[in-house]
Amino acid sequence: MRTKSSLLIVLLMLLLQGSITIAKDAQNAVLAEVKGDVLLFQGDRYLPVQAGQRVADGDRLMILEGAEVKVVFDSGCEVTWKGAKIVDIDVKNCPTLAGLWIPCMGAAAGVDDVAIVLTQAAGSVLVKRDGQYHTAKEGEVLQHGDELKVDGKAEVNYHGACSKLYEGPKTVMVDKNTCPVAEVTELKGTAFADEGQGFSPVAAGSKLKNGTKLQVPEQSRVKISYFNGCDETWDGKKVVEIDAAKCPVAAAAPVGNCTPAIFGDMTQADVITLIGSGVVLGLIPGTDSTPPPPPVSP
Repeated sequence: MRTKSSLLIVLLMLLLQGSITIAKDAQNAVLAEVKGDVLLFQGDRYLPVQAGQRVADGDRLMILEGAEVKVVFDSGCEVTWKGAKIVDIDVKNCPTLAGLWIPCMGAAAGVDDVAIVLTQAAGSVLVKRDGQYHTAKEGEVLQHGDELKVDGKAEVNYHGACSKLYEGPKTVMVDKNTCPVAEVTELKGTAFADEGQGFSPVAAGSKLKNGTKLQVPEQSRVKISYFNGCDETWDGKKVVEIDAAKCPVAAAAPVGNCTPAIFGDMTQADVITLIGSGVVLGLIPGTDSTPPPPPVSP
């Protein structure tokens, strides 16, 4: 009986050792340098990372605005990402830096595969979901429709595209359409936008959210550029709705300035110029520049 028990223990130890080895082998990169706030998705929330931490293909990093992370793959390839953006670790994408446009395009197209995250919480912050409150935790993944009861301060990052700071006491609803998805690039005459509080005039350069009603009067003309790379033009007289889902995700290159959180204060022309020169993408001659598919949901 003892022999059988001992054999069983040995087998269990071997199985455990094998599973640990497999897990270690799956990790194929190290976070060589971390500056500022960089978070790693851990099942149900984002948690801070440290320099020297090992990561694997498929791991998702949220790099907050002003932060920077350098990833060195075991193959010797290196890539540096600067915030604000969300990227998926994938050695196949190195060194094309395709992650520069994936989060932007996903957010602009209304894709829900990138999380809404409570990046900072100070004081009392409660989340109400399904009729019940629970204490919010930094790094927690929020859902569209969650209610935040803020008595202190709470910062929410929406899909890696923009962040909002809420200072209490106040109650706010988490809305996946918080960030703008398009910009008025040309305007002839006048136009008016309604984001739920009534129509107000817009100008060239105005940023518009998903679901915004746009009123184009007679003899007016408006051109909208979506941040995922396509345009729509309307001539009056009509009322239309901004809908990024109607706009196919561009496959060739990032077009437009995405959001200020991703490309800073760069204009559409700046982005196109930089991408055309290869400065933003940081391509190495001879590397494949074909964009990868959108990141997989955690």
